[in-house]
Amino acid sequence: MTDTAVRTDRPNTAAATPQRGAWIAVLFACTTFLGASLLFMIQPLAAKLILPSYGGSATVWSTSSLLFQLLLLIGYVYAHVSTRRLGARWQPRAHLLLLALPLLALPLALPAESAPPADASPVLWLLRTLLLMVGLPFAVLSTTGPLIQRWYAWSGGPRSDDPYFLFAGSNMGSFVGLLAYPFAIEPLLTLTQQRTAWSIAFVAFMLLMGACALTVRRREDRSADVVAATAGPSARQVGLWCLWAFLPSSLMLAATAHLSTDIAAVPLLWVLPLAAYLASFVLAFARTSRSVSPRLVVPCVAFAVTTGVVSGLGSTALAPLVAVVVGANVLSVGVAGFAAHARLAVSRPDPAHLTLFYLVISVGGALGGLLNGVVAPLLFDGVWEYFLTVALLPVLAIGLPVLHVTARRVLTGLAVVAAVLLAIGAAWGLGGLTAVEAVVLLGGTLAAAVITWLSLRVAGMLTATLLVAALAVIVVQEQASLLTERTFYGSYRVQSVEGQHRLLHGTTIHGTQFLDEDLERTPTTYYATDGPFGDVMTTVAPDDLAVVGLGAGAIAAYGSDVSRIRFFEIDPVVARIAEDPRWFTYLSKSDADVDVVVGDGRLAMEQEPEDSFDVVALDAFSSDSIPVHILTREGIEVFLDRVHEDGVLAIHISNRVFDLRPVLAAHAQALGLHAVFGTGGEGPGASTSEWAVLTRSSEVAEALDALPRWEPLPDDRTVEWTDDYSSVLSVLR
Repeated sequence: MTDTAVRTDRPNTAAATPQRGAWIAVLFACTTFLGASLLFMIQPLAAKLILPSYGGSATVWSTSSLLFQLLLLIGYVYAHVSTRRLGARWQPRAHLLLLALPLLALPLALPAESAPPADASPVLWLLRTLLLMVGLPFAVLSTTGPLIQRWYAWSGGPRSDDPYFLFAGSNMGSFVGLLAYPFAIEPLLTLTQQRTAWSIAFVAFMLLMGACALTVRRREDRSADVVAATAGPSARQVGLWCLWAFLPSSLMLAATAHLSTDIAAVPLLWVLPLAAYLASFVLAFARTSRSVSPRLVVPCVAFAVTTGVVSGLGSTALAPLVAVVVGANVLSVGVAGFAAHARLAVSRPDPAHLTLFYLVISVGGALGGLLNGVVAPLLFDGVWEYFLTVALLPVLAIGLPVLHVTARRVLTGLAVVAAVLLAIGAAWGLGGLTAVEAVVLLGGTLAAAVITWLSLRVAGMLTATLLVAALAVIVVQEQASLLTERTFYGSYRVQSVEGQHRLLHGTTIHGTQFLDEDLERTPTTYYATDGPFGDVMTTVAPDDLAVVGLGAGAIAAYGSDVSRIRFFEIDPVVARIAEDPRWFTYLSKSDADVDVVVGDGRLAMEQEPEDSFDVVALDAFSSDSIPVHILTREGIEVFLDRVHEDGVLAIHISNRVFDLRPVLAAHAQALGLHAVFGTGGEGPGASTSEWAVLTRSSEVAEALDALPRWEPLPDDRTVEWTDDYSSVLSVLR
């Protein structure tokens, strides 16, 4: 079998039995659609349930995806082995017994002690929580795809000799179920109603599976003879299947981590790349063509490589174009996935080897999850798996038919690339280009270069070049840092820049400190005394201060005016960095009684007595994104309950993506609070920042409103932010 050809000498496994009515095809299509929908509804539902306990880190999704892929692999192994060993007579009967097991775990519910203890591994605790909550239902549902296609091949229904059309229906169900949750189910139903409805739908799925099992022919099973008579795939073909499944899986997870770190840690941005990934399956397996044109693969690969490189290197410059960045990343997952999955579709084997085919695909997907969920966090200090996966994408073009390339076309392409590069360099040197314009032009140049190289049939050389370039970026950034750390919650770097130590999380500065002894106690960046937060401290004059989010600990510089400062930080590594005097001395040299509580801010704050603090400052960020579960109505009420009657809840809302003022205005209206908004920042090391203050005290609100940097929080456009999905799009800047 060649890389692009499909075996045409398949034995007709349904030929010995007359085909039955179209109703069988409808029954099987409906069953596989419902099963796939339930399988992918359960993933965002589980994410919704566990989000408050794990802080919204992108690693939550990569770890969860790894577990889901491993469970999928187990399901495919079961489908492959059981259909081979039990055959058409006994396998459907045995599976009906297995279908009853998930009833023990219904209705779905978050297990007790779901939040990880401070001294426990968040990864292992998350896996434990997910297994207890959705392990059984997910594992059983994961068997549906290959199993029901094998049953259909046994049923004698229309096209039973080529049941792969059901795979497109399965992925369509996955796609619909995944998007239905954030845009339809979640806004309309409470969590309790969602869990109940999902459980009822699972029972309906069981009944449909029972009906499908009854259609399987009660005849002598000759599948073993068919397998023996049909030449199996070669080891090379199996390896290619695995590679073509690995690349889009890894890219989907890496792109999700990239978006979640630099845009927002919300499940909506976990759902969109996965939806694009599933859509690529639907399109690839719905094709009737038996070959993949290189004219499709080459531009798909070129687009994905270009988007990956430009987005990865230019995420800060492109921040104003957030919708474009998100859309381009999601689209790149889709087009790269289509290039890979189309190659899978045209090389699919005879139905006798169907379960092996899906088993290999699941292995490739699980390897992508393993790279992003386990290997990368252990080996890399940054989210480098994104660049490395992008660098591997050109291998999708290996083995395609030779394109018609002339020397004139090659020289023209190279000349265009060189001319654009020279133009960019000249314009940049003369100050004639903005950073965004330079990144966009560079992306166009890169796309032209990738298409040119792929047209020259040197995909392997291009892959090697991109890998070297990706490694060079990693080495340069590592050498520019005094310290690099990567944990379950993020990637951190400490740099020495212009007489300061600087802490970065992802691409965002999370605190700086002057190295000069005369300035080292000066609060910098978003906490400058001549800025909104300094105004809050002067107006309220707190004695007890709580801060959710530690960063470099700059707020501890206010210790001369405060008796006690309690920081709540979810990541123990951030606490260790802030407490290490080699990097920062805010905590060790503060005049206040400073302590750091390690744990999720919202959950840890619930353990504090009510009316404990004069000021609670919410300053929790993951790179540039705010873990939005702390800004739900329930989250705001938790923090307000710990504030004195005349105290304030100060919320740091500076970011490149969301305008959160309408969200907080809605909370203020609903809870009967006074709300003011301040922006600015001056003085040594200061950064412009945006802060919103919610308070029960009209005197405090009026005092802040009287200051030049402050104004009442606009309430002309409020957004009811009661969940993690439906409000996100409405507050994009």
